[in-house]
Amino acid sequence: MSALQADIALRQGAFTLNARFTAPGDGITVLFGPSGSGKSTLLSVLAGLKRPDQGRIALGDRKLDDVAPHRRGMGLVFQDARLFPHLTARQNLAYAQRRAPHATLSLGDAAEFFELSAILDRPVGNLSGGEKSRVALARALLSAPEFLLLDEPFAALDGARRRSFIKVLLKMHRTWRLPMMVVTHNIDDAAALASHLVALKDGAVVASGEFRTASRTPAFTALLDSRDMGAALAASDLRSMQDADARSFWLRADQVLLASEPPRAISARNIMPGEIRAIAVEGANGRLVELQTEAGTIVSRVTPEAVAELGLAVGRQAWALVKAHAL
Repeated sequence: MSALQADIALRQGAFTLNARFTAPGDGITVLFGPSGSGKSTLLSVLAGLKRPDQGRIALGDRKLDDVAPHRRGMGLVFQDARLFPHLTARQNLAYAQRRAPHATLSLGDAAEFFELSAILDRPVGNLSGGEKSRVALARALLSAPEFLLLDEPFAALDGARRRSFIKVLLKMHRTWRLPMMVVTHNIDDAAALASHLVALKDGAVVASGEFRTASRTPAFTALLDSRDMGAALAASDLRSMQDADARSFWLRADQVLLASEPPRAISARNIMPGEIRAIAVEGANGRLVELQTEAGTIVSRVTPEAVAELGLAVGRQAWALVKAHAL
């Protein structure tokens, strides 16, 4: 699969987009940033719906700068699905299949994969939000894209349907090895999906790279709400009550307890020893303790009193404790 490369500039009124990055062709790239950072604008430029003032866009060795949107090999899934309201689910899928440059799978196989077979002949106006989202995904796949762009496709879904949609995206990627770029401002969604990260702030890329590494950079953590401060750990390294299909879990600092000696007779299912690498001051009543474990970096938020009473200090050993239900 081909990597997506961009080095573009676009000015819209007082806002300037100036983005340079590479999204690998063998994974899922999450485009992360707060509202107003330019995520949707960037996706529109990549898809050819907006023209940059200057720069270059390429998919592998193929330049896309002057290529029409429908010839770019880009699939695009919007937040609101944007299905044809006067057509049934089947007719929406058939439309995409007819316009595909080559056949990749049958409509029936797509419907079966996305669990749509029972609703194919229903008008899309009679579908639930989750069903519309799955029809939009199936339609995008049937158009045979080389790279799939998704603009916050699960923003309107509640917790259970959101997790189900993320599971479908991961299964879809594993099945067809289709590279994707997914826009989100939710750190849990980002961790569950991402192999790679591109983070935007005020129209500029402030962090880029492998997700678990790039998400630890100061420029990225500065984008997070204090309640979301934490670090990503591979899902395979944690016992959790959630679906283990996720790539990573975002382990918040408030979900982690620390012990200064090996804990015994305790209910927490995740107990990870490590070395304290840093203790950062967070206001008058908070300290962020960074622990390096075999599973990776873990961050815990504790009080100054806990630091003193437990004798926590850089270079000392500590044990991180996380309940499975906390995940």
